[in-house]
Amino acid sequence: MELPEELEEEAADWALERVTDIFHADFRMPTGFYESNVRVHNTSSGHEVWDGGLAGPVYGPWLEGVGSRNNTTRFKGYHAFRRAAQALELHIDEIGNRLFRLRYRNRLE
Repeated sequence: MELPEELEEEAADWALERVTDIFHADFRMPTGFYESNVRVHNTSSGHEVWDGGLAGPVYGPWLEGVGSRNNTTRFKGYHAFRRAAQALELHIDEIGNRLFRLRYRNRLE
């Protein structure tokens, strides 16, 4: 199902907030560099939260827990993007309902 542009943009912003909340809660020695590279990116397939991909910090997959180094070290990752995506699935209806009410408030009254 294709999401309306406004809902997609709002959902991406909401997910970005959750990712940075997780960073602030879980990072032990934050420098701010990695967080400064995480942003909403508008692609041809829609809005997505990303860390710069191949052009971003090379340790992004390791921090997320999906890098090859996670298999050989005790650190299993923060799973910030995965956790934010799961939270978004639970809240997307709420976001959509809020946007609907804002857009059609006059017609509903």
